[in-house]
Amino acid sequence: MGRFWERFRGRNRKAVIAGAVAGCVCILAGGYAGVGYYYSGRFYIGTFINGVSCSNKTAEEAERGLMNNLLNYKLTIRGRGGIEGQITGNQLALSYIDMSQAKEVLWDQKPWAWIFAMMGDRNYHIAFPVDYNEGILDSLLEGMPFMDGKLVTPPADAAIEETDSGFVIRPEEQGNMVRFERLKEAAAAAIRHGETVLDLDKEGLYEAPSVLGSDEQLQSEVRQLNELTRARITYDFTDRQKVVNRGIIRQMLSKDLYGNYFLDKDKAAEWVKQMAYDTDTFGLPRDFTAHDGSTIRLEGGDYGWCIDREKTTEELISAVSAGMNGSLQPSYVYTAMDRSADDIGGTYVEVCISQQRMWFYKDGVELVDTPVVTGDPNKGNATPAGGVWAIDAKINGQILRGQDYAQPVAYWLPFNGNVGIHDASHFRSYFGGNIYLTNGSHGCINTPTDQAEIIFRNVDKGYPVVVYE
Repeated sequence: MGRFWERFRGRNRKAVIAGAVAGCVCILAGGYAGVGYYYSGRFYIGTFINGVSCSNKTAEEAERGLMNNLLNYKLTIRGRGGIEGQITGNQLALSYIDMSQAKEVLWDQKPWAWIFAMMGDRNYHIAFPVDYNEGILDSLLEGMPFMDGKLVTPPADAAIEETDSGFVIRPEEQGNMVRFERLKEAAAAAIRHGETVLDLDKEGLYEAPSVLGSDEQLQSEVRQLNELTRARITYDFTDRQKVVNRGIIRQMLSKDLYGNYFLDKDKAAEWVKQMAYDTDTFGLPRDFTAHDGSTIRLEGGDYGWCIDREKTTEELISAVSAGMNGSLQPSYVYTAMDRSADDIGGTYVEVCISQQRMWFYKDGVELVDTPVVTGDPNKGNATPAGGVWAIDAKINGQILRGQDYAQPVAYWLPFNGNVGIHDASHFRSYFGGNIYLTNGSHGCINTPTDQAEIIFRNVDKGYPVVVYE
């Protein structure tokens, strides 16, 4: 009997233990299933959607949380120079159009595997379609500090500029002008995707210079310009100068089809033309200060400077091409005695018809003041007046011939065809007064011999003779 009860008690103990284990397993299985059932309609612990915790929430609860969070949304827009602006969901009256993707996240959960899901966080970033007032967005963007016209600087291309030492490349300037249409697109995309920062620089939303300092063509041009403009040429006109410097030469350059610079003859000719316009005096009106200090307006004559434009252009091009550094004289068709603006200078003959008087100055010093007899206007022989003429010749001993005369003279200084200054004491006893109105010359300036000699000895071909009424 004893052995029987011992065997019975051993068997019962095993059954109890087996029953207990089975019970525990059932309880655990039921609990596991219950938790699985719980998470069949709720998000796992540690679930975040767009940064909003959805732990243990139903889809509807999660949607409400997401909607509330949407109004607290902030988009920070960063510009250059530390300038920032912000747009909030509340300002835009943001709202979701469709949040069905949140339910899809829930449906994709595997409730029976919930124990494995507890081992980490689940972060979802979902671009829910949103709705907002586009007009309000435009207005908010326009009001951003980086859109303030007082603070905006447009970009500037790299460019060539002249310095004292040559041509250099002025670097480009980035500025801070925003491409507004592209900004609107980028801001709208950021809002749609729930992004919180929009960096204008990183997104390429600034207007950019189109030419950079590293541009090979620009660098090539600088090298060419420095080579072609190395000359410095001075045209000296006594009281003023015309300087062909680096900047002037650049204006004479053109580009060929390959973008290379060359010295353009037409542009050089244009510059020479302007120099001639500024400095030529031949036959042009001028103001003359008479012996008594009065100002006489002279309109005609053949005295003065006249640049040979074609030859001067050729010489200029050669000098520039050679890189000349120095002075150069223009070539002339006509020349005068003084290269200053008052080209008559200090040595000249002055004749006043109404006073029947002639003066001669040498280097500003009066050497002659004498009465004369000029052409008889009543016989159509009036001496040409109102201009400046150049002495055409200097002849010692000449027979002056006309239709009804042949008159030998010792000192002959023609200045206007057959009209000139000559000695007349050998056939005239008196000079000055009104003699010229009744017994005037054929147009010449009849001069006392001793005075004519003084003038003759001190002038040469090309010196000016001023005649006025």
